Amino acid sequence: MNSRLNLPSESEIRQVLELDQEKLPGFPQAARQLIEKSRDETASLKDLSGIMETDPGISAQILKIVNSAMYGLGSKVATLSDAVIFLGLDEVRKQALGVSMFKHMFKNGGSGQFDRLLFWRHSLAVAVLGLEIARETGYGNPEEAYIAGLLHDVGKLFLDLQGKEDYGEFIRTLSATTDLVIESERSRIGLGHDDIGAYFCAGWNLPEKLVAAVKYHHQPFAHTDLSTEDKVLISIVSLADFICWTQGMSSFDFIRPPVLAPEVERILDLDQIDIIRCIKAMNREVEHISAFYQFAFPSAGQLKENLLWANLRLSRLNTRYYYEETPLPEAGDTDRDRARYLESEFGKPLARAKSVKEVLDIVMYQIGRIFNPRNWSILLKDPKADNLVFSVVVGENKKKLQGAKLPKGEGIAGYIMETGESLIVEDVSKDKRFSRRVDAHTGFQTRSIIGTPLKTGDKTLGVIQLINRNREDLFRKKDMDLLASIAEYAAIAIERSYYTQALTNLATKDALTGLKNRWSFERAAGNKVEFKIRYGSIFSMLIITVDDLGRLLREKGQRARDAGLRDLVRIINNTKRRDDTLFRYGENIFLMLLPLTYSDGSEKTKDRIEDAVSLAVSKGKLPPLSVTIAHHTLSSEETGTFTDLVDRHLAAPKQDENDGRIAGIEENLQPLVEKEGKSADDGQGKRKGSGKSVSLVGHFIHPKTGRSVSIRVIELSLNAIAFTIQKPGVLHPNDFLDVQFVLDDLKRSVIKRQVIIRKTDGNSIQGDFYNPPPYAKNLGFYLIR
Repeated sequence: MNSRLNLPSESEIRQVLELDQEKLPGFPQAARQLIEKSRDETASLKDLSGIMETDPGISAQILKIVNSAMYGLGSKVATLSDAVIFLGLDEVRKQALGVSMFKHMFKNGGSGQFDRLLFWRHSLAVAVLGLEIARETGYGNPEEAYIAGLLHDVGKLFLDLQGKEDYGEFIRTLSATTDLVIESERSRIGLGHDDIGAYFCAGWNLPEKLVAAVKYHHQPFAHTDLSTEDKVLISIVSLADFICWTQGMSSFDFIRPPVLAPEVERILDLDQIDIIRCIKAMNREVEHISAFYQFAFPSAGQLKENLLWANLRLSRLNTRYYYEETPLPEAGDTDRDRARYLESEFGKPLARAKSVKEVLDIVMYQIGRIFNPRNWSILLKDPKADNLVFSVVVGENKKKLQGAKLPKGEGIAGYIMETGESLIVEDVSKDKRFSRRVDAHTGFQTRSIIGTPLKTGDKTLGVIQLINRNREDLFRKKDMDLLASIAEYAAIAIERSYYTQALTNLATKDALTGLKNRWSFERAAGNKVEFKIRYGSIFSMLIITVDDLGRLLREKGQRARDAGLRDLVRIINNTKRRDDTLFRYGENIFLMLLPLTYSDGSEKTKDRIEDAVSLAVSKGKLPPLSVTIAHHTLSSEETGTFTDLVDRHLAAPKQDENDGRIAGIEENLQPLVEKEGKSADDGQGKRKGSGKSVSLVGHFIHPKTGRSVSIRVIELSLNAIAFTIQKPGVLHPNDFLDVQFVLDDLKRSVIKRQVIIRKTDGNSIQGDFYNPPPYAKNLGFYLIR
């Protein structure tokens, strides 16, 4: 088996493990016999009972699981024979196998950094999901997939218990990077957990197909002479492991984007597998059994399906770039160089982005770095018409283009949107598809364009378009190919961020009013440390009950009732202070938290709200509603009594049901980007004003002579600069400079930027930073001092 599966030798194992026999976990005899019986179609209850009798306590533990809420049996099961009658022999044997392995191998020992319960949760999740996928694909013995799932990461146990390098420290340092776990193990430790686990599984004389699944769940295996059935089992375990990581069911307390071996997609037809059904089945079983094994089960969001598919496509994309031949961005680059570059510059930053705006900031910044275009844009589809909207614009004349609309099919971008194909136009004067209306509107002179669609699955979200290189060069085909690769990453990241934001809003906000909901309130109250920081040691709470809401519903209907609630919330929000927080706790119940507020302050807020509501009703701006308000002044140490306090004043509040639906990304993306962009602009305007007056020394490189010219910076913002030079007439509008200056902060930070000149007035120059980084910490902190 060792030569057939290319397992590591004992000497190679000894280079990374101590191999102290007294500390090494052995494979439980009961588990070994259960595995053997899993392949025996004639196995009986008597055989199962005999095996369990060799391991005291297993029968009692199995009965505890069987009688748990997981199975929801109507009467208590007292014997194994009754359990088999209710659940079947395979199900009881499956649980017995898990209990035996957990008790003898997974439960105790090792470093504190390696959380055994987290690890066991992952192993169980992979096992259950593998079992469900095996059933979906018609694999001959689905229980083998369950067993392989339990064992697939067993090598991590040996690294933790016997590793010559501290595995707990390895995990700690790995958590601060974005490197793949398996590659870090091989480079730092010498062997990966897959090879180590397979070595010991072979030593325990487990079936070869199980050993192969452990060894190859992170490795390509098409080159091996394994049977088709063995390769299917490896693929099932690899896919189950990958999905569990994307769903937050990992063996560590951090997430790493997994990489599937390319043959997994060729062996398993992913489109024919009901992944969502499998996920739900896994969620149910692992959640129910979590109480027995005493680990926490992560809450499942209502949009988990969307997040799963977005992550699935992203990781499949990573796989293609990692293994397959693709066009090269630069001469001499290898396929892996290109894949690593894309992963490093786009895949990893995009995976960390928490909003659509962050995704777009990263994409636009990196495009500027790589291609040096004079102007580049993301055009998104207008949901109200068939137009394309210049939603994100960077570079020259961006203010004139921002928000402009391009009719359906017009111009290069319109052609790309309609055909779904990338396009390069090296000389627009020779291409009839080019629309000159945009140049006429902006005063820009377009020479060369490349563009590519933003596509994810069967949805085309918009177009990325680049115009003119800064150094007069034309765009080439290799630029178009690289831009198309970037657009694939970007589209998937946009979709994932969109649904992540939607999921967060769905979980934390009331759909009707947009206020934080009851779950948000209880979460805030549950963290005493953060609550004290946010609201102070002493604070007040208002309990606001909306009267006559039921009458309004009966007399005027649902729409009138909903409109009345929204108007009421608007009025209350107008009366509260900036730091006060309003929650919708129930159908007609609102809570307001007032930080650092004593009883006299809360009394004034109560009166202010009541007066505002009465005035709005009297002027006809609000339906005939009234509010009853109770106010309480509390200590932050009393956060645990919040819900009790609310319950004493109110009947159990009914929360409006959220239907869990959101607008599709194609219909809602452009308005979301427009809204986020406006919020960002408003926020920057409030923080920055017209710029900060400074007196800083610097220089630029003259674009024609290449000489260094001294400057004095007199005004500065995150996006623009004003400076003076000694000799006027040296610079002209649209000149492109490399500028460097030194801040007068403690670090004497050196800022390097490219600048496009906007205006000259004698020796006074105004310019915009070309492609400023989205997160410029040194300059950002300096400007807000």
